[in-house]
Amino acid sequence: MGKQVKAYRALALWSMGALAAAQAAETDVGTEKIERVEVTATRAAGAVDVQQVPAAITVLKPEGLARYGQGNLADIANLVPAMSVQQQAPGVNNITMRGLVVRGIVPSEVQDASLVAVYIDDMPVTLKSSNPDLKVLDLERVEVLQGPQGTLFGAGAMAGAVRQITQKPELGELFGTVEAVGSDTSGFGGVNRNLRGMVNLPLKADVLGLRLTGYTGNDSGYIRNQVNGKTTNDVSTNQARAALRLRASPELMVDASITASNIKGGVNDAYAGLAPFTTIALLPQTSNDNLQLYNLGVSYDMGGAQLVSSTSYLHRDTLYVTSAQYPATAFIFGGKNPLMQAAYTIGNAVQDFAQEFRLNSKGGGPLKWTAGAFLESGKRDTRQDEPTTGFDERFAIAHNFPGYDSQANDLAFQPNDFFSGTQNTRSRQVALFAEGTYTVWDQLDLTAGLRLFKGTQDFDLRFTGLFGNLIGATPTAPVGQPEASNSSATSRGANPRFAATWRVDREHMLYASAGKGFRYGGNNQPVPFNFCGVNAPATFAPDSLWNYEVGSKNTLLDQRMTLNASAYVIEWKDVQVFNKLPCTYYFTQNAGKLRSEGLELETALKLTRHATLGLSAAYNHAYATRTVVTGIAAQNIPEGSRAPYAPRLSATATASHTIPVRGNDEVGIAASYAYHSDAYTNFAAAQGSYAQIPSSNTLNATITYKTGAYEFGLFGTNLTNGAKVSDVTPNTIAIQPGDTLFMVRPRTVGLRAKARF
Repeated sequence: MGKQVKAYRALALWSMGALAAAQAAETDVGTEKIERVEVTATRAAGAVDVQQVPAAITVLKPEGLARYGQGNLADIANLVPAMSVQQQAPGVNNITMRGLVVRGIVPSEVQDASLVAVYIDDMPVTLKSSNPDLKVLDLERVEVLQGPQGTLFGAGAMAGAVRQITQKPELGELFGTVEAVGSDTSGFGGVNRNLRGMVNLPLKADVLGLRLTGYTGNDSGYIRNQVNGKTTNDVSTNQARAALRLRASPELMVDASITASNIKGGVNDAYAGLAPFTTIALLPQTSNDNLQLYNLGVSYDMGGAQLVSSTSYLHRDTLYVTSAQYPATAFIFGGKNPLMQAAYTIGNAVQDFAQEFRLNSKGGGPLKWTAGAFLESGKRDTRQDEPTTGFDERFAIAHNFPGYDSQANDLAFQPNDFFSGTQNTRSRQVALFAEGTYTVWDQLDLTAGLRLFKGTQDFDLRFTGLFGNLIGATPTAPVGQPEASNSSATSRGANPRFAATWRVDREHMLYASAGKGFRYGGNNQPVPFNFCGVNAPATFAPDSLWNYEVGSKNTLLDQRMTLNASAYVIEWKDVQVFNKLPCTYYFTQNAGKLRSEGLELETALKLTRHATLGLSAAYNHAYATRTVVTGIAAQNIPEGSRAPYAPRLSATATASHTIPVRGNDEVGIAASYAYHSDAYTNFAAAQGSYAQIPSSNTLNATITYKTGAYEFGLFGTNLTNGAKVSDVTPNTIAIQPGDTLFMVRPRTVGLRAKARF
């Protein structure tokens, strides 16, 4: 931990030095204090000051993103050093926290359970490799909880949780906003535009209120297709949300909401062997994401306790199409020209129902507690195929098979389709949880919590088409029979958590905690032995970890500065390791142990009444503590090798300054800078599929003028083009022009106007 300690000491000294310099330059410092921020991450009866919560939590206000015309998960990650996001297309993304990751984005892998939970209020919307990109949520704040949250948030929060807290309708006032944004993206990009509106309607004074929000936008593509000169990744977004609040009585509050979203876009891929931001796609590449969210929340004040119920339903259909001319030509026709026009298509139909009941203590006694139950039932139907223009005729000639038809001879979904597959899952889980905190001597809080859970998943798979009929096939006799499997996996266990908090005084706190994180097991797709030479297991077991953490939260200099720090060691065992085979099949198995060590720092400084600085930084070292033997020599993970997709060092700096002008008008200047060091796509080069994801630095800036009910802004994002590559898929095909790079939107400069009424 020596490097972490040195990093913490250096950053702390930098923060104190910056404050001292500002004090020397200003004579009226300190008449204003750092804004107090409340969170509901503890799931308690009421919101609490984040500085009083013994955990690493970063809170973001939506205006901090909106003034740059931003707001998706990747934008959030830029301001949270402990969090990183790989993104390949709208809604096709992967979240990493504290180095807890062993694989990247695999859209067809339905068994890969998430390590980071994504919530909208109390509604879980997590889907590994495909978290929704919602810009219409009308947020009050975003809470990012670093480290395992298994006691209160369940198996999906093994590495952390992202909670998007929405604004609720106000019951006594009519008001609204309208905001228009126009911008231009450099390079192959063009004009972007979006329009957002919100109206709050008090339907019955102090009893019933309705809040409506809408968003529509078009973002230009910035990846050029060398085939036709057009951009391939334009995005069209249309979203709406309605939230209703009913105060049925002084004790009973009911909140209901409906969110609908449709996003049509492309894929942000380019080839490393071509000019920057250039791809080759013989067919259109598209992504389509339709989503509906329904939530009903009830809160009832029982006097000594509060009863909370959250009922949610999610329906989501996604379609992801990539141009697969290189693998289709290489695997079926040995890489010989002409290239085949193949559209690799992955469609998902997801339905999920979740119900949580929670009982929270109220009152000022020494014991505070939360207890509840969680039930979830869901299904995911995944459909894959690879329609390929002219495939049947070419295969018939190459293999002397007159009249060959993919549908008739190999049971594909349609003719000219060499792979067709369905993977259908049905999952159910139930959990009971409780956490209590007892205060001793008015300064020492002792916390203990436990979550008991059980989950079952049924898995049904059927692969057809030439490349799906590989059971019994050999490289010299490729036609076999359809692959099919039916399996079920059940997991049960307990997640305990313990913490001790010493409140030195109202402004200084020390804490230590130990908590367990857990992830359900699952089922593997069958791997044809004659074709791949591997006997893959039918299922894989759960994995789990323990997080040991110490931290301190401090409010300094008459509440003009906050300084929070945490250090952790995570021991992860029975890790669900991903094995990608040269035959393109893959499977998951439990193998080996990983350790993640790190340090996190967050500080904010109120320099003057009008100026604020912020600095956050995270150092992480996640690695294999011993050689991980997978059963495939080329896939073994060497001892000490670094976990993939996890930057070693990340940091964010923010600055804002407000200048009063005539009357109540003001000019605001703000900037943010985010740095993420490089990462790699696998543990070691010897494993193959190993490529560098380069470091990135993102500079955003804005100037805003507010006058009365109006606000006008000029902004720029990624101003230095220091962020270029979000993700890499290493190339294993000789005829493909290099690795596949997933590109970040280059420099974008724009104007926005907002009116309040």
